[in-house]
This record gives sequence, C-alpha cells and structure tokens, in this order.
Amino acid sequence: MKKVFIKYNPYKLETEITVDGRTPAGNSKLREKAASGSRLQEWIEEFPNILVEEYNDSSFDILFHGTLLDYEDLDEVLAGAYEKKVLTNVKLERKPAKETSDKEVLIDEVFQEIQKGPFEELKDSEILNAFEHAKSSNFEVCVVATMSAGKSTMINSMLQERLMPSKQEACTAIITKIKDNDSDSWSAEVYNKGGRLTETQKSLTYHTMERLNADEEVSEIRVEGNIPFVTSEEVSLVLIDTPGPNNSRDPQHKKVQSEFLGKSSKSLVLYIMEGTFGSDDDNALLHRVADSMDVGGKQSKDRFIFVVNKMDDRRKEDGATKQTLNRVCEYLKRHGIENPNLFPAAALPALNIRIIQNKAEEIDEDTLDETELKVRKLNRNEELHFEEYAALPASIKGEIRKQLTEAEENGDAYSQALIHTGIISIETAIRQYVQKYAKTAKIKNIVDTFMHKFEEVGCFEETKRELAGRQDESEKIVRQLNEIRRKVDDVKETQMFENVVEDAVNTVKSESENIIGKIELKYQKMITKNLDKLYGQELKIEEAEEIAADLEKLANNIKPDFEEDLDELVRNNLIQTSAMLLEGYRQKLSALTEEISQDVFSGISIEPVKLMGGSIVSSDSFSIQNFIKEKEVEVGEEYVKNTDKKWYKPWTWFQESGYWRTKYETVKYIPGDEIAETILGPARDEIYEFGEETKRYTVEQSEKIAKVFSSEFERLDTVLKEKLKELESFATDREKAEERIAESERKLEWLGMIRAKVESILEI
Repeated sequence: MKKVFIKYNPYKLETEITVDGRTPAGNSKLREKAASGSRLQEWIEEFPNILVEEYNDSSFDILFHGTLLDYEDLDEVLAGAYEKKVLTNVKLERKPAKETSDKEVLIDEVFQEIQKGPFEELKDSEILNAFEHAKSSNFEVCVVATMSAGKSTMINSMLQERLMPSKQEACTAIITKIKDNDSDSWSAEVYNKGGRLTETQKSLTYHTMERLNADEEVSEIRVEGNIPFVTSEEVSLVLIDTPGPNNSRDPQHKKVQSEFLGKSSKSLVLYIMEGTFGSDDDNALLHRVADSMDVGGKQSKDRFIFVVNKMDDRRKEDGATKQTLNRVCEYLKRHGIENPNLFPAAALPALNIRIIQNKAEEIDEDTLDETELKVRKLNRNEELHFEEYAALPASIKGEIRKQLTEAEENGDAYSQALIHTGIISIETAIRQYVQKYAKTAKIKNIVDTFMHKFEEVGCFEETKRELAGRQDESEKIVRQLNEIRRKVDDVKETQMFENVVEDAVNTVKSESENIIGKIELKYQKMITKNLDKLYGQELKIEEAEEIAADLEKLANNIKPDFEEDLDELVRNNLIQTSAMLLEGYRQKLSALTEEISQDVFSGISIEPVKLMGGSIVSSDSFSIQNFIKEKEVEVGEEYVKNTDKKWYKPWTWFQESGYWRTKYETVKYIPGDEIAETILGPARDEIYEFGEETKRYTVEQSEKIAKVFSSEFERLDTVLKEKLKELESFATDREKAEERIAESERKLEWLGMIRAKVESILEI
C-alpha cells in the first residue's frame, strides 16, 4: 500500500504531493496538477485514475493536510473511485488546517494594528476603501427555473417571510436582487427598462412587490434587508430572482440569466425544478447549464444546486422519493449533467412553518390547518424526510441530524418538519459553497490588498533611507532625478508611449471583429439549417402551429445566447488589452528609472475596464392565421353518374351509364419556408445588425479605453514626479539626515513585523 501525502492551501492555491516520501517524476500528471496553481476541485476527480495509472497500484494510504471542506471533497471522490473499483483499498486521514473563521479573526486584528502604525499612507481612504470592499464583497446566488416550479416560494422560504409575489400561475416578470445587510426591514430601489432609478421604497412589502411586478415599465428591483441564514459580516449574499425563460417581458432579462449560466461566471446557481420535469423550457435551460458545467472541474459542478421542489405533493402511486430522484438524475444525465447536487424540497410548507414560528404575519385558518396536516405528514412519513437525500457531505448531514434530535427531544414538531422540508439542507449547501470558494478568495484578496500597499510604502521608505544616507552623492542623485523628470515630460517619449496605446487599441479592434465574425457565423448556420429543413414543405395548420412555437422558442433563445457569447469573448479581449496597456506603462516606468528601483513607483492599481453591453430586441409576436393560403389538391376519384341516359331517349342507349373523374377539394395549408423565414428571418437580420453594432461599440469602447488609460497614466506621471521631489529633499537635507534615517529604520522594522503577520494569514 503506497503512502500518499497531499497538502493543499486553498488561500494560496498551492498543492504539494508526495508518494512514499518522494515528489512525483518530472513528467508526472500528479506533479503537473500540483504545480498548476488551480483549485483542488478543478482536478481532484482525475486524482484516483492518475494514481492508479502512474503507480500501477490500486491500494493507497492517503494523508491530507488541508481544510475540512476540501478534505470532504477528496473523501467523496475516493469513495466514488472505490465504488467503481478503480481503487481496491484506500485509507484516508486528515491533518487539520486553519479554517476561514480563524483567518477572519487574524485579518481584523492585523487591520487594527495597521491603523495604529507609523505609515500615514496605510491609513488613507484608498486602503480603507479597498479593505472594506474586499471584506464586504458581494456573492451572488442566481435562482432560475421554468414557470410555476415554485421559485418565488423557495426564495420566500429562505427569507422566512412573504416578500416575492407567489401564485399558482407564473408570476415573476422582473429581475429582483435581494442583498443581505442584516437590517430589520426591507428597502428597495426600482429601475425601468432604460436602467433609470424611478422609485425608492424605505419599507418594502409583499403588496408593493406585487404592484411593481405587474408594472410593465419596471425591469429590475434592488432590495436590501435580512437574509436570515447568513450574516453580512461573512459575505454580502445577493439572491437574484430571474423570470422564467418563457416569462420575460424585457430582452435584457434573458441576457442577465445567460450571464449567470455562462462558463466564466462564478456565481452559485439554484436551479428549481419539479418532480414532473421534462418541459421544452427545462430542456433549453439545462442545455446552457450542461455547457457551463463542462469546464472548471468540480467547482463548476459545485456551483449548480438542483432543487426538486413540491416533493411533499407526491402520492404513494408516484413511487418512492429515491426512485423520483433517480429519474431526475437520469433526465439530467441525458442533458450531459452527471452526478448533480440534488436536493428534494417542500418550499411552501417550509415557508408556512417559518411564518408561524416567527409570527411574521397573520395566517388564515385554512393555511394553519393545511400546515398542521403537512407537519404531521412530514414527520410521520420517512419518504418525506428530504434532508436524508440531500447532496451534502456526511459531516454536515451529521450536524443537521443533531438539530433534528434536539427538536425531537424538545417535542418541537414544527422544527422537525422544517428540517424534513429540505430547506435547511439547501441553505447549508449555499453556506458551504460560500465557505469553500467565496470566503477563501475574499481572504486572499484582502491579504493581496495589504501586501500590495506594503510593497509600495516599503520600497519608497527604503529608498528614502538610502538617499538620506548618501548626502555626499546628493548632486549626482539630484541630476538623476531631474533627468527622470525630464523624460516623464519629454514629448518624444510621450509620443512613443501613445503609439503603444494606439497599437493596443487597434489590436482589440481587429481581434474583436474576428471574434464577432466567428460567433455570427455559428448562429447564422443554426438559422439556415432550420430554414432549409422546412424549405418547400406544406404544413397542416395544426402541425404549423406546433412548428411555429418551436421556431419562436429557437429565435428567442438564439438572441440572448448570441449576445452572451459576444459579451464573454469581447469583454475578455478588452480586459486583456487593458492589461497590455498597463504593462506598457510599467515598461515605460522601467525605462525611466533604470538607476532607481522601479518598485519606488509601484503600487498604483488600475482595475481593468469592464465592457460590453446591449441587447437584442425580441421578435414581434405573430398570428399563425397570417400565413394561411388556399390551393386545389387532388384527394382521390369520384364516380359521376350519366343522368342524361334514359330509356325513353333512344339516342342515349349506347352511352356509358357513368364515368370516373378526378375529385378536387379546397384545403388550407401553410408554406413551411414562409413561416420559418418570418420567424427566423428577423432573428438572422438582427444577429447581423447586432454583430455590426457590436463592432461599432467595441471600437468606441476601445477609444474610451485609450482615453481612460491616458488620463490615468497622466495622473501616475504626476504621482511619480511628486515622489521624485520628495526623494530629492531626502537626498539634499543634511540637517535632518540622521533623524530621517532613524525614523525610516523604525518604520521599516514595524513594516517587516506586520508584513510577516499578514503573510502568515494565508498559511494553513
């Protein structure tokens, strides 16, 4: 049995692997994975097969040094490999590591020390804002579903009160973003389709939300209040309720949903479905989901939570819960989604139980009686103990069982039933994802913010100390500083850098045109294929109505998907160009400061500009009746009797008694190519028009990038000249030289101590 050691640091994304005490060979896939700087979850599913392949063994004793959540992922993968007989014998132990909660305490302590420290630069608004932003950064959970899957009820059950309009029929028509700020009441800002703020609500209610949802002019509502199962100190959770794909009155809505489902998105997605699954809308949405889950390993899979809602409505004849979930798994597998994170749930009983427990509002007698009935049913029927079927690690399921035992010992039937609804499991899964991915990334961002600023002030302080101690070289230093200042203002040097900026902008223009052309071709081919399929066909009216509905769905799906593809690729292209411009400026600084370390002038960070927007207007609805035409068609033969032949007319005796003639009748039909052209033609034209519009927009944005960067670089030049001026005073003021050196020594000693503390935050 080979001994394997894995040490994984989720904060620094560093992995160390040894087998029998030795590092894997240079060409080893294990070594490649360890050195990749990727999250453990991006490659851990390949781990058992690589071990077996490289060491020709299926028996391993593994010691994992890392956080509990990462250990549980490894445990799950190894258990799966054992079940599939990839591994015949496996032992797994864990060496504990510092968890995110330990890190957050350290961060707060260090921040307080920094605010009491000797560097004024570390107390300015820039670092304060950066720290607050990093600490309270938003984490978005996008809730998607097809119509009437109980999406709004699910959100309300997590909010523990009725806020989102919820009815039997489809009711979500706007995008609602609900941000946690732990306050006691709900407030909101209301935006129209043009993105303009039209209304504010300081005390938002269910009835106000109903009114806003029915308002055709409202496109988005941004709500703030208390999301009870998280605290805003951990992370600012944002629940985003999006309209179903078949209920979106604003084209922008579909685009927003596409962005969350896109491959580059890191947001958590709560996909709500019913036990009666399999609609066309489900199929279209799941195609997008499967596409996104196909990249990024386990993390991509982790970010999709599939909730099978309304499971409490199922009857005995519907079969066991496990059978239903197996059918859901098979259905998802047919869409390319394997081993989904599946959570059965009963959102409506969960909401009613919580409202009763919290006394949040008056409940009518019918709802009270119905809830009492549901509570008894959930507690008595083990098939409805949905927490047992949740896709959660064993340790977390154990914690939920402890809560259940406590509720049973206290005789609290409502709390028992609430756990059985599955809602607690779903909330736990969201918190787990936040803990595993969002919080580790947040901690790294905060540490990077500190270290970046430390580097700037440290290098500058060291240079000041160095110059104060070189008074005998003051004339030479002043000449050098003056030369650098001259270069900064030199017209020729400035023109050279402007040429670099212009080249970068031209690159993004041409590359964007390339990208847009390729994407455009992909969607045009899709449309042409469907047009060709119906060319020359004459459809019956009923058949045409069905095909028209399918084509309409295709047209409506093509547009936002096309736009999202453009957004993702062009945006990435522009961000890359921004990075090129920034690197160009760094090279300029390097050329200006060959004799003085360029680190003196580092520390100014520029956020890459985020670009791309716009939407495609959806097709106008049409009436199938507009396409009905008439024609004469042969429908067989009919016998025509010779009514002129009579016994009293001798001249008719030798005539035929009758004859056969072709029978015609008028039938109605619809030309397939006309209906396809009418529905898909505008989509094809709009794709071309939007492609052209995107090219123009990209050019405009490229030019804006140039202006933004040029302006920022001018500001940086000014900062540089101010620093040069300060350095000059340190190089020439002999009277204060010793005092300044001593002060710099004290400050640098403190900086070394605080830097070591901050660096240690990321250790496990």
